Amino acid sequence: MKIKSIEFKNFASYGNSIQKIEFEDDKAELLLTLGKNGHGKTTIANAIVYALYGKVEGVKMADLPNRINKELWVRIELQCKTTTVEIERGLMPNRFKVLLNGIEFDKAGKKSVQDYLEEEIFGIPYHVFKNIIILSVNDFKSFLTMTNHDKRQIIDKMFGFSILNDMQKQIKDERRDLKIELDSYEKELSQLSENIVSVNMKLNQLLAEADTKNKEEIESLKTSLKKYDSNRLKLEEASTKVSDMISSNSSDLQEKQSKYTSLKYELVELKKKLALYETDKCPTCEGELTSSFHQERKKEIESKAESLPSDISKAETKVNDIKSNISDLRIKDKAINDKVSTINTNIRNLKNELVKIKDSLNSNNDFSHLKQIIEEFEIQESSKSNLKDETSGNYNFLEIIEEVLGEDGVKNLAIQTILPGLNANIAAMGQTMHLPFHIRFDEKFNCLINHLGEEINPLTLSTGERKKADFIIIIAIIKILKLRFPQLNLLFLDELLSSVDADGVHNILKILSQVIKDSKINTFVINHTVLPHELFDKKIQIYRENGFSKLDIEVIE
Repeated sequence: MKIKSIEFKNFASYGNSIQKIEFEDDKAELLLTLGKNGHGKTTIANAIVYALYGKVEGVKMADLPNRINKELWVRIELQCKTTTVEIERGLMPNRFKVLLNGIEFDKAGKKSVQDYLEEEIFGIPYHVFKNIIILSVNDFKSFLTMTNHDKRQIIDKMFGFSILNDMQKQIKDERRDLKIELDSYEKELSQLSENIVSVNMKLNQLLAEADTKNKEEIESLKTSLKKYDSNRLKLEEASTKVSDMISSNSSDLQEKQSKYTSLKYELVELKKKLALYETDKCPTCEGELTSSFHQERKKEIESKAESLPSDISKAETKVNDIKSNISDLRIKDKAINDKVSTINTNIRNLKNELVKIKDSLNSNNDFSHLKQIIEEFEIQESSKSNLKDETSGNYNFLEIIEEVLGEDGVKNLAIQTILPGLNANIAAMGQTMHLPFHIRFDEKFNCLINHLGEEINPLTLSTGERKKADFIIIIAIIKILKLRFPQLNLLFLDELLSSVDADGVHNILKILSQVIKDSKINTFVINHTVLPHELFDKKIQIYRENGFSKLDIEVIE
């Protein structure tokens, strides 16, 4: 978004007279913003944030209007790609009006106007914009030496990772609640398990004390069952052996049949060759059979043809023998399986008899109420177990999501994307400012400083060197922000030049002026003391008159 103008009155310390700041379309300006503490320098930024998003972080809506005049009013004009946007807001009375390309936005049948602006028009969420519009140098003074955690918090705010932190915290809270729920299910399941064991023990005790009139019959049936079971196992082993023998004989049969067929085929072929000899033709070349070679060859074929019928007969006998064996084995296997089936039938009958006896014992004793209690406990246990499993699945899923949103998840991938550009800009600015050392940040935001090929401790830098390094980092971050939000044309730098000597102030402002003009970002340099005016495009003097803040804008030629 490119902000073109902001107007406001009765906002915080400002009075009933309208304050207006306009920004050039095609160029960026460096704006010196002077004023004492509490006179309303930061209020300008808050008015812009409120005009765009209808809220200011850390401030209640009722505290935004001037305490005396009330009736807060703001109006902002901006360009969002091809859309000219005008927003007018007010409190006491409430007012919210939006014009898109000069036409009032009709919210009938659409999502809320504010949601539409943020999602479809601005392109910069509130949680990102509120953190990048004002960069307080107090946050960056010790950027080289502050802890990695503090540096990551600053990066999180500027690049919108804070929402990931909020999501992670919310998921962590949900996991905590699920853990409490899981512990509750564990206790309930433990209690149910104890109840089931207790009732079962009571039931078993009563059964043990019950009538034993059928004890001998039960023992007899059990003995018969064991005997049948033993016989069944032996028969199953025999069946397995027979099956193995059938399989082995089948393989042998296949081999012998193949040999038998080959011998028959060979005999047929020999007879064909002998038939050729009968015609006095060579079976190979079909020439005249006059040579001794052909005669010898004929004798060999005749000899082989005479011996083959015997071999074929033997092979056929073997094939028939194997077939007979297989047939006998299959008959035997069927007989075994019939016996196994009969035994299984007897076993089932015996088990049914045992069940009838046990049912008879149970029916003779009134234990149904105990069984009902056990069934009810088991139903409750199953239900609680299912709920526990479902809750455990949700807990594990949230645990994975929490890891994804953590430092080593999505944020780490985003940081890896940002770091190369950030380090490249730091290196370029270091050369511009003729720093004798090289600065870069690793993926954990450790500050690595190298001088002549050796790593040095940031604490060993002089105050002046650290100030330059901090300024370079700020400029690098501004460039990264501009790449991420190309239409962004507004930035507030609070206390940029505190404790910097005159030469340092001049050099920093000169570089800053060039950077913001290249990036087309109108930059407010907020300061409590006078700075070299000639390096600024405009001076905004903020002062109090009759208890209300006012601002005067002076163009510096």
